[in-house]
Amino acid sequence: MTDKGERCRQHYQSVYERNQPDLSKGRALDESLHHFLDQRPAGKNQSALERAQGLAAALFWFDADAVAQSELASLALSRVLHFDNAVSIELLLHLASHNPETLRWAIRYSKLFERTQSPLWLALRAALTGGDWQVFFGVCDRLLDQLKPFDELIASAEKQLEHLTLLELISYLSVLAYQSFTEDGSDDPSGQQWKVYNRIILNKLRACSEEDFRLSLSRLGQSLKRHLSPIIFPGTSNSDVVRCRQNLESLALLIGATQERIDYEGSIDWFCFDLECCYQLKPGEPVICNQSEAGTERWQRTGRKTDLLWHYWMNRAVHAFALSDMAEQIIGSPENHELNQLAFIKAVCSKLQLQQIYGLGDRISLSDGSQVQLHHLLLVSELNSAFFQKEFIQPFQGHLRESGVLAQALGRLAMNGMLSGENRFPMTWSEEPEKIRRITGWAVCDEHPKGSTGSAKAILKFWTSDFKTLSQQLKLQPGMPAPRLYEQPFYKIGRYSFQFPWVGAQQNNLTAAINNLRRVNARRTDAQKETQRVELALAESLRQRGFAVEVGYRPAPIGEDDAGEVDLICHLDGVVLLLEVKSGYIRSTKQEVWLHRTNTLRKAAWQLRRKQVAVRSALIADQELRAKLGYHGQKPGPDMRAWIVDTSIELDGQSVDGFRVVSREGLEVILRDEKQLLRSIDQLDEESRDSLFPDGFTARRFIAVVESDELWRDLC
Repeated sequence: MTDKGERCRQHYQSVYERNQPDLSKGRALDESLHHFLDQRPAGKNQSALERAQGLAAALFWFDADAVAQSELASLALSRVLHFDNAVSIELLLHLASHNPETLRWAIRYSKLFERTQSPLWLALRAALTGGDWQVFFGVCDRLLDQLKPFDELIASAEKQLEHLTLLELISYLSVLAYQSFTEDGSDDPSGQQWKVYNRIILNKLRACSEEDFRLSLSRLGQSLKRHLSPIIFPGTSNSDVVRCRQNLESLALLIGATQERIDYEGSIDWFCFDLECCYQLKPGEPVICNQSEAGTERWQRTGRKTDLLWHYWMNRAVHAFALSDMAEQIIGSPENHELNQLAFIKAVCSKLQLQQIYGLGDRISLSDGSQVQLHHLLLVSELNSAFFQKEFIQPFQGHLRESGVLAQALGRLAMNGMLSGENRFPMTWSEEPEKIRRITGWAVCDEHPKGSTGSAKAILKFWTSDFKTLSQQLKLQPGMPAPRLYEQPFYKIGRYSFQFPWVGAQQNNLTAAINNLRRVNARRTDAQKETQRVELALAESLRQRGFAVEVGYRPAPIGEDDAGEVDLICHLDGVVLLLEVKSGYIRSTKQEVWLHRTNTLRKAAWQLRRKQVAVRSALIADQELRAKLGYHGQKPGPDMRAWIVDTSIELDGQSVDGFRVVSREGLEVILRDEKQLLRSIDQLDEESRDSLFPDGFTARRFIAVVESDELWRDLC
């Protein structure tokens, strides 16, 4: 172990020993593990491996009682197990003997069993021969065995398709993607299927050569003539048709196998991240099952909450639109007015949510220093969706009803487009100047009544994934986070910008915008300003309800512990609220939710526990704070509440380390007393307005509404 690793070991051991006189062994250990999980001790060139080695060398792991009482031992060990050279096999065997469940959960969290040739995994398997461990190893083997047939099918199909260029592959993919719009197609085309297409495209990008991105007009035309025309246009030579059908069949096989693999990956994630998932090894029985349906029900309830909140923001957007000058104007051409009006309202809806909940300003700054109006960014996305729905999907479905054959319907759509001088192929493409010209007409404002070319260029840049750059990044870092199809739905190949109508017509444009900003471009320079605006907007909403609010208060350190800055301290009628505000992206998998809980929210709860102590002292000793808050109490006790306020909805109402997680959107509805707006617009009437505060707003009633989940009662 290096000197830095030894310093880490001493740090973790000293934190444990310093806390032990005042706390239980388990709590003292958790305090130390929080330091590790939050990448402490910080220092120049201090590596994650050195921290892991230092933690693994600490003596407290040999105290079985401390490990058993700890809530974070498995999580911290799972981070250590990401490295093959951070922990000794002797320690792991000790834990296997004295704290077996702790070690098994660490293995599950880390997915160590997927690294079948890991020296740690091989050593554990060789040494642990007891019945419980053999069952565990058998379950891990069975989970991986389920993947093998699909991996073989995927490898075989990819081999058959490897001669195709990137353009040719996505041409075939676009044909098959239209199956989603047939009567027997998927009822969730923007969900699971897009994950499959995304996986296939990313795998192709990892294998692409430079030639794939050298697209000229002649190469583009030749490729489409050989690989797309024989499918959708009759009269092509038999040999071309046969070759194309073979490629389509191979791709269909690849899609099916990838779909099955992703489904089984979901089972592995269930085993790895769901505390309610138990396992068994019995002939003819599933190897994993749930102890209860509580987790599934929570996941489904989250989906229902998301739908209700969509109604809420749409109702507010419709009201805002009705009061605006735009309500009296014809938007675009008269025949497209209704679609354009709906697109405009949806853009208003997204803008309201992005500004009030996520802290965005009126303009978005891009990496090259250019700026674009948030409203234009959202409006272009919504108009784009409306265009693809009207000009591609609806006509295709009409042709399909007439012919009953997918290829014929796509051929009719493409031919009618050619007759009118428009591209109606299963995917669209144009050079950047042409794409900018089309977008310019959608970015109209008082300053630029005919639209702004500069603004259109910035909008295109925001929504574009450069496939050549992405390919290079994926080759250097195969596991890096990559844009999903809908997060950046313009795809640059060479000098051409491509789009998939089957994505553009159905994507959730709000989710696309949030995740583009917060997931794909998480390190934007404006992100910190936006987080501050989230806090300020919430503070203003609470002030309007009578709370005195202090934002960014920094209590004096207590001993060696500096609790840091408190996001919001609020006071009304003797009730004190301590709020830790977190702002992120919209998650779509259980693993993402688990990571959010064990990283961001775990840290927030740990910070809140320390801040609670510091604020209690400050409310007695800091006269300036007492005056600002109008607080006259002697010692805040049960009337102090500490919540984690999260822009994500997935963990709303749940507890993390004893602290309640509260949805920022839920707070918005409660503070505005607008529960009735959670209903669809056709269910709204004056009689449906039931106030959450029938006897008037009070701090205690506010807390009761939040902590009882009354907002969602009778709705989900």
